[in-house]
Amino acid sequence: MESGGSASPPIRPALAAGAPPASAPSQPEPMRTAPSFASHASGPVPRLAEKPRRMYSSSVSLGYDDSTLIGSLRKRVIASFARIPADWDTNVFITTWNYIRFGHLHTLRSMQPLLYPIASQEERSELYRSYGIRSTGTLNLLTWRRSALVACFVIALGASTLLAAVARTSSDDLYVMEQTSYLPTNGTALRDCQYEAQQPIYVAYKSPGGNTSFYTYAQPDRRECTMPFVEYQSKIVQIALARTALPAKQIDVILDVILAAFAWIALVPTLMALSRWHRYGLSLRLVSAAWLLTFVTPFLVSIIPVRMFVDWDAMDAIFADYAAEFRTHFGTATYEQTLLDLCGFVSGYAGDDPAAIVDNVCNVVDRLPTSVDGSAFATINANLAAAKVACEQARQLIGAGTDQMYLAQAKGICASVTPFLDGSEGGAGSAELMLVVSKLIEQMRGYVELTIGLAHALMSFQIMVPAAISLAPGLIRGAMRAKTLVPQSSIPGMFILMLPWLYCPLVWCMYNIIFQLLGNLIMLMGLLLLAYGPMTYFVLGLHFNVTKPMTDHKMRQVLTWMNYYIIMYTSVAYSCIVYFIFFTDARELIENALKEFKNPQLALAILFSILSKYLYTTLMGVDFMVHEIAEQRRWETYLSTGVMPFADVRKLHMSDEARDGVKRLMYERTARLDELARIVNDKTAS
Repeated sequence: MESGGSASPPIRPALAAGAPPASAPSQPEPMRTAPSFASHASGPVPRLAEKPRRMYSSSVSLGYDDSTLIGSLRKRVIASFARIPADWDTNVFITTWNYIRFGHLHTLRSMQPLLYPIASQEERSELYRSYGIRSTGTLNLLTWRRSALVACFVIALGASTLLAAVARTSSDDLYVMEQTSYLPTNGTALRDCQYEAQQPIYVAYKSPGGNTSFYTYAQPDRRECTMPFVEYQSKIVQIALARTALPAKQIDVILDVILAAFAWIALVPTLMALSRWHRYGLSLRLVSAAWLLTFVTPFLVSIIPVRMFVDWDAMDAIFADYAAEFRTHFGTATYEQTLLDLCGFVSGYAGDDPAAIVDNVCNVVDRLPTSVDGSAFATINANLAAAKVACEQARQLIGAGTDQMYLAQAKGICASVTPFLDGSEGGAGSAELMLVVSKLIEQMRGYVELTIGLAHALMSFQIMVPAAISLAPGLIRGAMRAKTLVPQSSIPGMFILMLPWLYCPLVWCMYNIIFQLLGNLIMLMGLLLLAYGPMTYFVLGLHFNVTKPMTDHKMRQVLTWMNYYIIMYTSVAYSCIVYFIFFTDARELIENALKEFKNPQLALAILFSILSKYLYTTLMGVDFMVHEIAEQRRWETYLSTGVMPFADVRKLHMSDEARDGVKRLMYERTARLDELARIVNDKTAS
């Protein structure tokens, strides 16, 4: 350590007596062995006050003997981190500008493992000057968290903005739904129909005796509507959807606003944690608060039973108006009675003009509907359809046949139609037609219920997927960062082995839905690799025994192999998916789906939410594991020496009774752990 630097004021008690000079070493010091507390069982724990040692002379240290293992690209990347300023107690505008200027470096640094010295010289100097931090591992942890917080804040800001846009779009959709619900369901009003009176039709029949008989049947008023009946059916379904789902949609909008609001609120502790990155304990608690806001809110929102707010009874009045309009549109009642009268006249007819009777009967038959436009029913009644076919054949015979043939044709047509009209074969004309209407209404009701249920299911999916799909990967990444920070610890290794078993089946459940909808063998291969690829962590972790303490060199080997396999399986998986999208029959289907997708903000919001929650979980996972590793170290020291290290000096002096309790605790711990170790490693044959 160079002398000649002016001494800094004692910020911590550890730097008071016998502290090193204020100027920080130009390079980080390698990890040091913690002192033993065995010789201080009855007194206060000594502070570390030995002088730091200059280990390297280059501007950027490669520590951990990395000079022969890091490629030239990693060297250049690590060297570029030297430009990052500490931004310690500087003006907020200067700090913001520096974060913008060096945002790309923070992004690169947030992706680095904690095996390499990634702190800039200015950051090392300030951390040493203010907190006496010299070890490379601690410097890496604090500076990596700083860069990870920058990346997390930017992604979370984008997610919050997109969630606010989704809430705005949802509010606009609510306004459109309200306007749709105000539309009338009466057919005459909705279709803008006008009536025009029609003159009755007189038909004359000449009997064999020369007498002429007149038959009169009234025509209903002519009805002209601006809106076609098929469009009216679609409009009725839209109105039914709007009136039924309107109360639930109002709740949806409120939930979207809540999600967006809490996403913005979570930015506050994130920004505070970033501004206090050098104070690890405080920054850790702030990140925990932000993580809770981003994860707990979706789970609480998903509990709200939105489906219970759906007004299912609103459809009854709407479809009653539809049934009335259906009957009015086809005008079946008048035509049915006219046809019954004509057929009664035909049955006893013996006149000399049967061709006119055939023509009049068929004119009425033509007015009766055999199908409903826009419905799933091809025909209403087979007899009525057969009568229309018979009418076409009879008209072709007019002028080429005899009177007896015409009369036989008319009687045959009436024989086909009469059972449909008088109910002798399960028909009753209008009654059967209204039965068809009731089936149509059942179809529409089922469509409305399915649409509303699917919409709420997708809403819950949108809320829960970012939290569910990002939790395990974030924890795995956090465990890997914690393991590279302290390779000698077993806690991160246990997470590395267990989390893939929890994550992979969950993700495959969602991917399997996509595959069942539009997948083939290539798509299946890609989705399987994406879903079960993280099992690489388990296989390689088991092979390298990541739950065991290991050296830094061994951890670098583990990290290298994991990176190779991850790059390999992700490349193959995404290649399969890209091939499926652009070079198979699914391309046209996906293009049409994208054209119909009218809310790209929702897809972007889901993507950014997944990324932000992934980064929050990574930070939270690292902080949790580092905290547990530190606490485990303190308690191990306590159980070995009877003294709790790094605690308040006033709490270090214990009574004889308390000391006896500690000794019993130490004895029980040793006995139980020895017994467990014996049975776990017992390889004798039974």
